[in-house]
Amino acid sequence: MLQEKRPAASAIGVGAALVMVATATSGCGAGDTAAGPGFQDCETDPVTCNSGERKDGGEITWALDGSWTGWNPTLSAEYTSYTIQVTSPYLPSVGHFDQEGEFVLNEGVFAEEPALVNETPTTVEYTLNEDANWGDGTAVGIDDFIYNWYARSGVDDRCAGCTPAAATAAKIASIEEGEGADKIVVTYQDDYSSSEWQYEPMLSNPAHIADEQGLDWRNDPAAMSEAETYFSKTVPTWSAGPYKITDAKIGEYVVYEPNDDWAGSTEVTLDKITVKSFDSVDSIITELRQGTVDGASPTSVSAENIAMLASEPTIAFNIAPGPGWGHIDINTKNPFLSDQALRTAVFQAIDVEELIARTYANVQSDASRKLNHLYRNDSAEFKDMLSSTGQGAGDTEQARDTLEAAGYSWNGDGLLEDPDGEQVAVNYRYAAGSDDRTTMADLVAYNLADIGIEVELKPFEVKDLGATLAESDFDIINYGWTSQPLVVTSATQWWSSGSATNFGKNEDPELDALLAELGAESDPEKAADIANQAVQRVIEDAYVLPTVDTPVAVMVNEDLVNVRDNWASQQRAMYNIAEWGLRAEGEN
Repeated sequence: MLQEKRPAASAIGVGAALVMVATATSGCGAGDTAAGPGFQDCETDPVTCNSGERKDGGEITWALDGSWTGWNPTLSAEYTSYTIQVTSPYLPSVGHFDQEGEFVLNEGVFAEEPALVNETPTTVEYTLNEDANWGDGTAVGIDDFIYNWYARSGVDDRCAGCTPAAATAAKIASIEEGEGADKIVVTYQDDYSSSEWQYEPMLSNPAHIADEQGLDWRNDPAAMSEAETYFSKTVPTWSAGPYKITDAKIGEYVVYEPNDDWAGSTEVTLDKITVKSFDSVDSIITELRQGTVDGASPTSVSAENIAMLASEPTIAFNIAPGPGWGHIDINTKNPFLSDQALRTAVFQAIDVEELIARTYANVQSDASRKLNHLYRNDSAEFKDMLSSTGQGAGDTEQARDTLEAAGYSWNGDGLLEDPDGEQVAVNYRYAAGSDDRTTMADLVAYNLADIGIEVELKPFEVKDLGATLAESDFDIINYGWTSQPLVVTSATQWWSSGSATNFGKNEDPELDALLAELGAESDPEKAADIANQAVQRVIEDAYVLPTVDTPVAVMVNEDLVNVRDNWASQQRAMYNIAEWGLRAEGEN
């Protein structure tokens, strides 16, 4: 709830990542129903809408529509949107993208943007803010860069048995101090030449805390792995951001208070922010209406949610396209679905337009089917890669033709049998707690029944999304990725054969070669062409079927200012948490 207290001062640095979310339908196109001061300008002025002068002091409660299982989003099992959000007030990053896709440096940690000092091999110099520290007087330094390198290396001789969400540091050759302690020089292997070098994540957890646990992470890969587990299980007492944790219970709540040692320039005015987990958006809106919650930017909303918000004049909200894109994935190690022909037919039978019409379109009348895995439909690099393939078209006849050509047949009950005479049966997994997710599951089951496939619907709790994916505990699954305006890291993370977040275990040497070529291409235009070739290969593999770029909502008490959504950051509205505050007296 909003409470006024004595003033406190500090500031922020925020990071970005690439995470998974339990998708459900959301609404957009409701601009004429967006309520409250400030949000009316978000369509034309997305970077500064809902701005306002802040009063000193205050406490607020922020809601999440899901839970988290650890404090270390470097790990694939904890790499969810909820972990990203609860760690954003204290985890360091190089920077974030704003709502117009512009990169913003984290000036609480860095004094200058990364500089390319050599092209062959790629060598990047980072300049630290001389006051950057971990909230305990320990300066951010070279050891922290090296720790992050090992954690994200993806190789056992640096971190034994570690499963980073993305091995972004796999191509680093060395990390050294530059001309001064504030200069860190990262040199890559000769075959690294990415067009997105300046956005590589360079920091995560503090090396000195691992040292204090007696872990020789520099020399012992097993100790390095133990350090990553420690950071997963232990509530952080340190902070490189505007807030530090003073109380927490994993998966339930976190209490933040200002970090007086933060080196950023933005003055923090709130005395305390409590982030709480809820099991549904309905519950969050109920708490908003009662004044016990002050804001949220859930991963999805329904038409019913929007109607509830519109009926309450003290709640300001805005609907806009979000960072996530929904998709249906196939586990290629399933005995039946290991066959590319069957996977293709499954996708040809699923009617994505119908899925959208029965869910997203209830709020966003012009919600459109996503036709490229990496680029939004309005992106300059976008190419329609799907329409000509029939995947997502709900074309039963085409799907049956694909199956017949591959030697499949139907028994007397109309059920599909593979070329060996085995009846085809699969499960479909999705996160419980959403009528829209349930509707989509039912529709997919109906679509596949039309080609004779028996589907067992197996929902799971939202909190179990990470574990379900990490264990590849599905035949077919519906969830979402949320990402920055980057494609190189995204594509490699999602689809590389060796990636820990290639949850459907697709192994395609041709695709791997394209991803390697994409990672080594320094020219952005050429990289976009290679990226679209990689998308084409994923379609040929019938591995991932996109549905829609998921619209989302931000909702706040009308007295909360400088809070706005950000589609380009996985932190969503929390990307600028240092700027949040209570509206100053006389502000409208």
